[in-house]
Amino acid sequence: MYSRRHFARTVFGAAPLAAALANIDSKVRGVQFGLQTYVFTLSGPRTGILDTVVQSMVETGLGECELYGPVIEPGELSDRARAPQASAEDRASARGELAKWRASVPLDYFQGIRKKFETAGIGIYSYTATPGPNDDDINRTFEQAKALGARLITMGVGLAAAKRIAPFAEKHGLLVGLQGNPSMNGANPDQIARPEQYLEGVALSKQFRICLDIGDATGGGWDVLRFVQEHPEPIAIIYVKDRKKDRTSVPFGEGDTPVKQVLQLIRDKQYPIRAYIDCDYRTDGSRADAVKKSFEYAKAALG
Repeated sequence: MYSRRHFARTVFGAAPLAAALANIDSKVRGVQFGLQTYVFTLSGPRTGILDTVVQSMVETGLGECELYGPVIEPGELSDRARAPQASAEDRASARGELAKWRASVPLDYFQGIRKKFETAGIGIYSYTATPGPNDDDINRTFEQAKALGARLITMGVGLAAAKRIAPFAEKHGLLVGLQGNPSMNGANPDQIARPEQYLEGVALSKQFRICLDIGDATGGGWDVLRFVQEHPEPIAIIYVKDRKKDRTSVPFGEGDTPVKQVLQLIRDKQYPIRAYIDCDYRTDGSRADAVKKSFEYAKAALG
């Protein structure tokens, strides 16, 4: 367990306590940066991962995040649900137990996580959630997001599911970020993949926004810079990732994604689009080091 006082000693040295307890400001040249915490679930066990995420964000200087659901779920169940060596039956059993946990865990649990982040000077702007199939599951997801202090819920759903979710977003007064799976080759009419399908999705509710992974979109054949230029209004978050056109994720600056140009566009036009670091490339070092290097690259791109 890492305390804010420990972080203050590590990061701020002998800074006064009042300064150490201040919220972390990760706005650079008018662009609000944060972290897509999903990147910390790419390898290794998930038990204890929450403290690792908070420590990394404090040390890197990132004051906002999108909290990826599995980061705060029971690590043992999450590990079992994805273990490649486990049987299909065991993985299915773990997924069932996770669904029960999500439906029954007290809201106090999420309020405690919110306090942990706030004590470290970090805001949870967005929550990535996977609600169950019925209305009670959807409603519970919104309650959990509000307990976390999130202002937006990111969901990787199709158009039919988005229609079902819209009334809950309006009831709870929370934004929903449609994440989709950006690709120019999407043939499923229900899938949110092509640019026009993202626009069709956000037209379903005044509470809907786009959360666009610019690396995935580049790998999927999009002209990312053009889309952001032409449709900035519905975009709430871009996930800053660098990918080649063959969909391979690489360190920032080594791929085909126009990372610099998109960030500079947001800066120059003063668009209220958040930029969340999403460095999912393979690395021999730690994920925390990859986050630091990626954020340094993004800051340098803005001058």
